Amino acid sequence: MKRIIYISTIICSIIFAGFLYYTKEDTQETIIFFPLDSSIGFTIATTTLSLFDEKDEDEHIINLKSTSNLEREVYLRQDISLLFANGRLKAKASKWENQSQNIAQSLTSHGVDSSHYIAISYHHGEIHYDNNLIKSTQKMSGDHLYVIDSSFGKLESFRQADTTNQKEWKAVIDHANEQNRAYALAKLVKHFHIETDEYLQLPLSHLVVYNDQMHFNMNTEKTQRTIGKLWEGLYRNYFLGIKLDNGTVVDPIGSLEPQIYLKKDGTQILILTETNQGAPVLFIQNVPNNH
Repeated sequence: MKRIIYISTIICSIIFAGFLYYTKEDTQETIIFFPLDSSIGFTIATTTLSLFDEKDEDEHIINLKSTSNLEREVYLRQDISLLFANGRLKAKASKWENQSQNIAQSLTSHGVDSSHYIAISYHHGEIHYDNNLIKSTQKMSGDHLYVIDSSFGKLESFRQADTTNQKEWKAVIDHANEQNRAYALAKLVKHFHIETDEYLQLPLSHLVVYNDQMHFNMNTEKTQRTIGKLWEGLYRNYFLGIKLDNGTVVDPIGSLEPQIYLKKDGTQILILTETNQGAPVLFIQNVPNNH
């Protein structure tokens, strides 16, 4: 079942095949990217993963905490967090507040077996001025954690592998995850007939490094605009649910971590994923050179 979604970056609304319609109650949580306001920034933007506890002999519990603080109160604050386990969406969280400065949210998720957890959060503020001008402020944060959950040893977690045992487990987990990711991507690329030589590729969670630097051949301003529009589209078309050709909306839990393909000329972004049932999904986002 082929699923292609086109995301416009020229206007604030998202235009794509098979438009997703939401109720009035949903729209208040919709992230809309406006031109960035450089005068208001985040003093705090963090995402932290920790091994919370051991539920029983077969499960462990991961905790995700996300905190963000703006320099002052703004019209609307919203943060979203995505937690991936071994390359698949494990859990998600979203929180919004009107006339707010701070957002704090957390989630817990049960896991089995040794795993690599990766989290990414998008922190967003919508700023309204008296002259009907609306602007945005944004930042990303993330964290990762390896968990060794084996019947042959004690339950433990680490970010940096220090001991011989941790290094061996990290190598095993990384190899298995990369094999699975490469296999899934190969199917998606073939299914959608993508000329990979024309694109630069990275997983969604790697976007965190572009908070304050240029992305590929874009300047800093265009990088931030592109990231903002990218999260606007991902929130509506991935976080809230993936709409299939038959009209059903599929929960993204269990789906492949979105893989970003940026065209080398900077004009287009492809976002590839597959649902928990293996249905291929492609989002297409055009990137204009002007505002």
